[in-house]
Amino acid sequence: MSTSEPAITDDLALQPLLLRDDVHANSATQNEQQFRANLERETASVIQQIESPAVREIVQNILSELVRFFDWLSRIESNLHKLDTLLENLSLLEVLQFEAHGLIEFIERTATPNQDVSEKLREVLEGIVYGINHDLRRIFERELVRSVTQQSTPLVYGKILHAHGLLTNCFQQSTITLLQVFKPSVVGASLFNDSELRMKQSLVLCRDLSSLMRIVRHAETQADPDVLRKVVRKVLEFRDGSMQYLMYKDWRGYESLALEVVTAIENNLNSQSLLHQFLCYLELLYGHVKMRAVLGNIFPYSDTHDDD
Repeated sequence: MSTSEPAITDDLALQPLLLRDDVHANSATQNEQQFRANLERETASVIQQIESPAVREIVQNILSELVRFFDWLSRIESNLHKLDTLLENLSLLEVLQFEAHGLIEFIERTATPNQDVSEKLREVLEGIVYGINHDLRRIFERELVRSVTQQSTPLVYGKILHAHGLLTNCFQQSTITLLQVFKPSVVGASLFNDSELRMKQSLVLCRDLSSLMRIVRHAETQADPDVLRKVVRKVLEFRDGSMQYLMYKDWRGYESLALEVVTAIENNLNSQSLLHQFLCYLELLYGHVKMRAVLGNIFPYSDTHDDD
């Protein structure tokens, strides 16, 4: 480790950032209490209306675990306002990883095989497993490597903050999609009181989908090597970035088509038909995102084509 890169015990490197964030701590605590009350009320309401005892128990177990995960995330968020808790947060993330894998195991071994579980619910549960696994791999296999404790304080802080954001989005989406199976009127932005964040995420998603569609259209008409390499780069950038803001049910569809496109291009195969299929899929996704409630005042119409 070089002397120019302080380890995570060097608190001074992080002091300005923590002082800036600390002013939001009290309001965050109040928001957290309100969020927890809303969440408990909504989950209790949904559980009560499930007729099948077996399904009710399964859903109750899953939602109870997800609520506990939010408690872990709240503790991590609270620690981010302090100077001496980065190592503790790394430990908390490891515990959360272990418990999330436990939830996945319960869903795969107990929930989805149950004969009382409907096809719609089974599909949602499979999407939840896929989404959680995806984010856990992204965080713990790509970002929170074993040598993280030897990295600079601001870098570790940033990785923990990013992991917290990914997991928050992951567990919120899992909760929303599960509740909506039984109560379609559940609105995520209202339940989690994060409509402004959801709007920003949806706008980022629209922007990045629009950019990706443009380059794919360009490649359809001008399939030279430079353009195709740009398609591959943009496809992978979206997979590792804004894809997290899509609904879980769309992740596998995107990754499957993206893999076909990338494989064809990298192996110098004719990719024109795949590019067209991929573009149609992207336009469909774009149309769905524009119809989100948080974007109602921005996109009053559901046109699925981007004319930028």
